[in-house]
Amino acid sequence: MNKQSQQQLKTENVPDREGSLGSWLEDLAQDSRYALRMLRRSPGFSLVAVLTVALGIGASTAVFTVINTFFLSSIPIPSTSNLVAVYAMPESADARGNTPQPISFPDLKEYRDRNKAFVEFAGYSSPMPISFSEGKSPDRLFAELVTGNYFTTLGLVPALGRFPSAEEDLTPGGDPVIVIGYGMWQRRFAGDPSVVGRLMYVNERPFTIIGVAPPAFKGINAIFGPDLWIPSMMAEDVLPAPSRDALQRRSKPLFIGIGKLRPGVSRQQAEADLKTIAARLQSEYPDSDAARTISLVALSDAALGIYFRQQLLFGSMVLSVIVALVLLIACSNVASLLLARAAARRQEIAVRLSLGAGRGRLIRQLLTESLLIAGLSGIVGYSLAVAGVRFLWSFRPAEYAQNFVNLKVNGDVPIFAIAVSLVSGLIFGIVPALESSRPGLVEALKEDVGGSGRSRRTFHLGNLLVVGQVALSLVALVIASLFLHSIARATKIDPGFETDHLAVFMLNPGQVGYDRPRTENFYREVRSRMSSQPGIASVSWASNLPLWGRAASGIVIEGKDEQRKSESLTSVLNTVDTGYFSTTGIAIVAGRDFTDDDRQASLPVAIVNQAMAARYWPDQEAIGKRFHLAGESQYRQIVGIAKNANYQTLGESARPCIYLPLRQNFSDSMVLYVRTSGDAAPMLSTAEHVIHSIDPQMPIPDRRTGRKIMEQALWTASMGVGMLSLFGLLALTLASIGLYGLLSYSVNQRRREISIRMALGAARTQVLRLVLRQGMELIAIGILIGTALSLVCARALSSALYGVSAVDPASFLGASLVLSLVAALACFLPARVASKVDPYAGLRST
Repeated sequence: MNKQSQQQLKTENVPDREGSLGSWLEDLAQDSRYALRMLRRSPGFSLVAVLTVALGIGASTAVFTVINTFFLSSIPIPSTSNLVAVYAMPESADARGNTPQPISFPDLKEYRDRNKAFVEFAGYSSPMPISFSEGKSPDRLFAELVTGNYFTTLGLVPALGRFPSAEEDLTPGGDPVIVIGYGMWQRRFAGDPSVVGRLMYVNERPFTIIGVAPPAFKGINAIFGPDLWIPSMMAEDVLPAPSRDALQRRSKPLFIGIGKLRPGVSRQQAEADLKTIAARLQSEYPDSDAARTISLVALSDAALGIYFRQQLLFGSMVLSVIVALVLLIACSNVASLLLARAAARRQEIAVRLSLGAGRGRLIRQLLTESLLIAGLSGIVGYSLAVAGVRFLWSFRPAEYAQNFVNLKVNGDVPIFAIAVSLVSGLIFGIVPALESSRPGLVEALKEDVGGSGRSRRTFHLGNLLVVGQVALSLVALVIASLFLHSIARATKIDPGFETDHLAVFMLNPGQVGYDRPRTENFYREVRSRMSSQPGIASVSWASNLPLWGRAASGIVIEGKDEQRKSESLTSVLNTVDTGYFSTTGIAIVAGRDFTDDDRQASLPVAIVNQAMAARYWPDQEAIGKRFHLAGESQYRQIVGIAKNANYQTLGESARPCIYLPLRQNFSDSMVLYVRTSGDAAPMLSTAEHVIHSIDPQMPIPDRRTGRKIMEQALWTASMGVGMLSLFGLLALTLASIGLYGLLSYSVNQRRREISIRMALGAARTQVLRLVLRQGMELIAIGILIGTALSLVCARALSSALYGVSAVDPASFLGASLVLSLVAALACFLPARVASKVDPYAGLRST
């Protein structure tokens, strides 16, 4: 070390001193300036270290952004602590039907008027499609029906105008007013304040805009929100024909309740109060409310849906574990780099210690360098995370993108990135700082600058870090592989209906003013013209989209009246036209299909699926048995049994389903099913042309192929698996870089030893094997440890895997093989460099 360098060290590294805050800040500033100079002197090292940690921080911040969006960012209302969501719940002990359900409007009023636990009690429906226009061609938007006190119960203040008053929600059809969402106001009206008072058309009925919802409020549902809100008394103008009497029928569940607790009343007390009311309703209205009780959940839990929240929470936990592994690997990598760099700086550190710098001050100096690297990494990682998650979010299904939740990149996200950066800096900096500041002065000062400079302890720590990286990488790869195999199996699930040759079109003649005779004629005309088109095999109508099955409860089976007292019968309900089963490929396994003779004046009939027949008529012939739906007085006779299918989610367990004939169950909002002889995608425009040839003004708000429906059903899972795969590959890359760096450093430090070996006659292949063996031993140990850890993790995740065992050999062997090959390449490159060392040049330089 020259005199100039020694003089610089004297001025920059004085002994530790106790002093004021000012002196401490002066030391910190001096350490920061010195750390910055050291990083500038080694731009290659600095770039690799910053990018390595940035990838780990970026992955962590990306996952946190998703978690923050769904779990940590509360609904944008003043307070949710005293608000609860209220659902109807079957009393049955059979979990197959025990899903929370909406409440009928008459029951909602009973709970509102009879309860003693709430200051306010409101209700809202799920978002439903409506036709919206300004007298021009209509657009498809989504609206929620809400009670008149909905906004005041939530404590909201309008961004513009006002909210509906209680008086405007008293008379059915009496007050056609709407509140539009802030996003819609900006998107459609460019924030024009004169929008209040403007006349708009909802389903061909004129409505007046009276207000704009506050910014960021998109309803209670945190996943999918409406564009506008309509008073509940206007339900007849919004709902399809079969549900237009929902305000009068206790058998038609429509609203989710919102209760604002009285001061001093707990959620448990409020639930007990409402359960008492539910028991009274069971005795007062046995035909509709039998075996039905009530359930209360925190409003924040209801925002995600009870069961979707559980699935999302599980997925977030898996992603969090994986990114934690990636971050640990990144920190381990940089720790290895710092250890190697510390070995090269041993003389410098020894001189500083000999000049009087205390070990505490030296550790602080080295930690400052680590924290500076972490800070720069945090900036880069935050930018990568925000760009990455926004890119992923751009793949949301286009049909619902504008109503889907927006990522919340609020102040919590950069705070998280800063916190992770600081923790990462301490994780990868503390061990190298402690190791580098060990006071082996005499040994370090005696070492020749060109000598080996190798510390066995440092090298052993490096080995340990690399083994850990390999083990953690294998865990990440195995988990990613398991879920990749699971999603691959899911894409091959047989949903029970045709997908490759199917196209569907949502049509709502009632929303554009069609009466019943005109609607029925429209259905017939579309079927007739569509069936004559080349490339179309069959055409039919149904009320449900594939995988969007509508559930109905309160079903009464003839001869089983006593069963209603202990079990609430729930089933998917679908109204279909003739030819539906042949169009969708759902086989009739017993009995017959619907025919043109199943009309309004004929015997009411139904077709049930195998699950319903087996559940309610076990060991009996279901054909000929009778039941009626809630609110109906006449029994329906079963004339056929259809094969089971998936009605609400892919891979779901078999659930009961009832099919009703369209001619006996009129609806002015239906889905057109078209089965093609070839690829369905080219037929979308053909079908649209046929529909518009019948009525050029008929809106087609949604059209999809069966394959597109399957892709949308798997979108959330595919996005999660895609992130898992990306993070798994990232872990593999970082571990390989760490292994390469360790062996490269080892080769550089052993140049003298290698030169002597070669000068004494060692062949280049022997040197190659020597270095390769060193690396492959570390890989083997890491894979063994990683396999054990992977088995533990896989068993914990087994419930989320579809059609894949937790000990799937392909996943474990495939991940191990990929890791071994990539790591072997990382070993081979420095081994090849070692085998090409010129022994004479190496001896002369040592």
